[in-house]
Amino acid sequence: MLRGRNVAEPIELAVADLVARACRGEGAAFEELIRRHERLALAVAYGALHDAQLAGDAVQEGFVRAWRRLADLSEPARFGPWLCGIVRNLCADERRRRRVAVCGIDEALGEADGRAREPSEEMGRRELGERVAAALRDLDEMTRSAVVLRYYENLSSREIGELLGLSPAAVDMRLMRGRQALKEKLVLEVNET
Repeated sequence: MLRGRNVAEPIELAVADLVARACRGEGAAFEELIRRHERLALAVAYGALHDAQLAGDAVQEGFVRAWRRLADLSEPARFGPWLCGIVRNLCADERRRRRVAVCGIDEALGEADGRAREPSEEMGRRELGERVAAALRDLDEMTRSAVVLRYYENLSSREIGELLGLSPAAVDMRLMRGRQALKEKLVLEVNET
């Protein structure tokens, strides 16, 4: 048994190795970095923009910028958080440029469920999706991103914190406040109907 060895160390070393190889011009190494980090980058972008097309564009541009500035990365093992920072900045630029209305996950939750047997069930599902999306819109961007990364990507507080530049305790606080705000908003809407 190796003492003092961090379980996450081999993954970090692998990412650092891929970054080093990509810096030397190995395209296959950068392709592997894309494969490993694309889903997280998309979750961050979607959490900020709530539009799948715009999120995909931001992630693509984020990878292009990361490739061009890869030599500037001071801690190669932290490629994921660095990339997500680039993506967050691109999303902020996009929102300023287009004044994108943050609309939530209504498209994803409002899609038809092939298992629904009755039209009333489908209407109820869409209505719930619209309510959740509206409640998510009311959260600040960082809290919304934390909620999306936890409940849609199943990331830990530590992982979310690394991606968003927060401590795990700050992530937990945002998640707690986000759940409370969603609960209050959804309960209020149910009581109004």
